[in-house]
Parts: sequence; structure tokens; C-alpha cells
Amino acid sequence: MSTEPTERPLPDDRSSTRRRLLQLIESANRPMDVAELAALTGLHANTLRGHLQLLVDLEQLDRTVEARSTPGRPRVLYSVRHTVGTDDPYKQLAGELASGIAHADGHGAAHSAGRHWGRRLRATARIDDDVTLDVPSVTALAAKGLEQLGFGTETEPLGDRLYLTRCPFGDLARENPSVCQVHAGLLSGLFEELGSVVELERLDIYVRPDLCVAHLRTPGRAEVAPAPRHPRHPRHGGESP
Repeated sequence: MSTEPTERPLPDDRSSTRRRLLQLIESANRPMDVAELAALTGLHANTLRGHLQLLVDLEQLDRTVEARSTPGRPRVLYSVRHTVGTDDPYKQLAGELASGIAHADGHGAAHSAGRHWGRRLRATARIDDDVTLDVPSVTALAAKGLEQLGFGTETEPLGDRLYLTRCPFGDLARENPSVCQVHAGLLSGLFEELGSVVELERLDIYVRPDLCVAHLRTPGRAEVAPAPRHPRHPRHGGESP
């Protein structure tokens, strides 16, 4: 009997709804209100407000109040917050730093930075250092931290994958895969700091144009899904090759 893991469908949850909202607002090329988005999506206005507020908190959308010169309640409008491109000097510097880290000492510096990041996440969540977190808590905390950094994340119900659906350095990473290697080192250090019940097995880069997948090794699960046969970029695991 074959023990090769079977492919599972990608998740379709609230993160997918938020991606759709971003796409609708961006394609309209103008600010939109809740009523317009409700008509396009079929979702209830209160449900939409929750998604839109989270996108504002994640700095993916800007929220403004319509200026009115006539009677009536002004509309609340949402517009996509556009980030700077690769010509921005700070992003160029980030790319050069990522290259230097990746080629100088492998994952060492990035791994250390990930551990520091993990300590800050535990402190923010008010989790004592001597508390052992379980797998769902570790993956949830990692996903929250990634979203704070500007990543879009979705978790796998089995707890063995993190789907990265948006990268704040995506445009730069496509030109310089060293950025992805640094991200892999960060994740590896983060999971180690959060208690080692979860380890980064590997990070598959751009399995789709809008998706990277972090494969996780958890207690009682010795095997992970095989790597893509034709990845767009080399995969980067939790350790140096």
C-alpha cells in the first residue's frame, strides 16, 4: 500500500474572501463602500465590515469618510493601499541585505532574528517562557505574527502547512530569491523559539504566482508532502542545503 501523501485542496476560507475584496476594490480603481461590495459579493454588510476592518488593520486598505456638500449620511469608503515598488531605495537595501545574509552564513542570522521575533510574539500574547504551546497555538501565533509583518496567511486544518498568500516583499522576492531564504530562516527560528513542537520542514516558493507553502513537521507526523515537481523557484528548507 502506498504511503505517499495525497494532494489536498487549497483552503477556501475567510482569507479567500479578503483577497476577493482586495481584488474587487483594486479593479474598480476607485474607493468603494460596503453597499457596493455587498451587491458584488452577496455577503451581508456586517460580515463585510469585519473583513474590511481587518484589511485596514493589516494596512492593506485605507478607510476614509466621503466628503458631502448635500444632506445625508456620508459613506465610508475603502481603497487599496498601494505599497512602494522595487525602485524604492529601502526595498533595494532590503534585497541587498537579504543577499548578504543568505550568502554569508546561510540561515544563521535569519534564524537568530526569528527567535527574537518569537520572543516578542510570546511577550505580546502574554505567554510565559516556560509554557509549552501545543501545535494549534504555535501555528496560530506564527500566522498572527506573519500577518503583522504584512503577509497573508491561511492555516491547514491538520496543522502541517502554512499558506502564504501575500508577501510584503513579493515583487522583490521574484527578482531575488535570497529574500525567500531569509524568510525560511526566520520561520525556522520562530518555531524553535515557540517551543519546538513545530519545525519548518521546507518552504516551497511560488507554487502558484500568489502562493508559497511552508511545510511543517509536527509530533507524530514524520512525513510531509513531496516537493512540487516543477517549482518556479528552488525550495528553501529550515536548514541550509
